[in-house]
Amino acid sequence: MSKHVRQRIAPFAAFEFAATSIVIADIIRAKSVRRGHKIGWLLLAFVQPIGPWLYFAFGQSRE
Repeated sequence: MSKHVRQRIAPFAAFEFAATSIVIADIIRAKSVRRGHKIGWLLLAFVQPIGPWLYFAFGQSRE
């Protein structure tokens, strides 16, 4: 991969890494999640790029 391509991809990769980290921490701390089990949401969090965003939209508990 060329340096130019890496420079363009780096911000998106950092954004996805941050979102995934936030989702994992939130799932671990949560008492429960909406629409499913915590294990399922943890596995989905690693499906890039949509997993974390699906959790934010549909799985995150709104307590």
